[in-house]
Amino acid sequence: MANPGPTIGALMVGGIVGATMYGLTCSQGFMYYNRGVKDSTLMRGYVLALWLVDSINVFLMGHMLYYTFVTHYGDTSVFYTPVWSLVGIVLLTAIVSFMVRGMYIKGIWHLSHEHPIITGILALLSVFDFVCGVILSAKGFRVNEGDLAGLKVYLYLNFASAVLADAAVAGTLFNLLRGARTGNARTDTALGRLMLYTVNTGLLTVADATIALITFAIMPHNFVFLTPFMVLSHFYTNALFSSLNSRTLIKTSDHIVSVNLSNVTPPRFPGSSGSTSNPHNGPQIPIQTVVQTRVDGSGSDNEDLKSQYSLAKAL
Repeated sequence: MANPGPTIGALMVGGIVGATMYGLTCSQGFMYYNRGVKDSTLMRGYVLALWLVDSINVFLMGHMLYYTFVTHYGDTSVFYTPVWSLVGIVLLTAIVSFMVRGMYIKGIWHLSHEHPIITGILALLSVFDFVCGVILSAKGFRVNEGDLAGLKVYLYLNFASAVLADAAVAGTLFNLLRGARTGNARTDTALGRLMLYTVNTGLLTVADATIALITFAIMPHNFVFLTPFMVLSHFYTNALFSSLNSRTLIKTSDHIVSVNLSNVTPPRFPGSSGSTSNPHNGPQIPIQTVVQTRVDGSGSDNEDLKSQYSLAKAL
């Protein structure tokens, strides 16, 4: 491995950006636990567990920077063997991405009316990315000094699998939301905002993982690729937390009432293989929709409730 030279500054940049993103995570978490709508205990515990994993990630990042720039200041040999905290960041990033992606796949399961092939493929991609991260971590803990070339294949697999899984999840969510359009102005407005938000948050993680993959492919002998990689887990966490906090009232008229559809007794839809179960079983991301208090003769509000029931369970 060549001397990383001035590119070791990429570690510092990654640490600064990562700490900033963690601050946003804490802010989003505070907003989540202080908002009006209350989720199930299981869901709130899931969010807490995700925040704790992200917090440990920041601690390991701080240890890696102190170990590199203070404890071994001026010692270039420290860059020939990955410190244990850097390997730990790889493992925690794999865990965070798997947890966040799992929540979105659960949403796709409901949006697709419990389609086993769609969700099965996405689940396999997510599991494959998680396994790649675990294998890379295991190899990193046992790598010999100066033998970082042996990790190259596993790094490529880890980055490529993350890009593929995130792109597949984001693209599937977008297509399912687009296909759920009903022609009703209020419903389609909500769906449009959900599609825009899904693309924006999904592309952030895809773009970050893609940048890490490209920089490593172009410059495998320096640490530039670590800058996007060190903030990847924080992008995942913030994407989910901001999604949870985005469940706000969509105003379509001057006189509206908020209806939490996750509390509505589910009807049976054609093509749905699941039974009418309690929507609070397992981690949920319920959304809110808005209906007018005046119901006209066409019963359009009842149609809105029916058409958005799968969205309520999914998001």
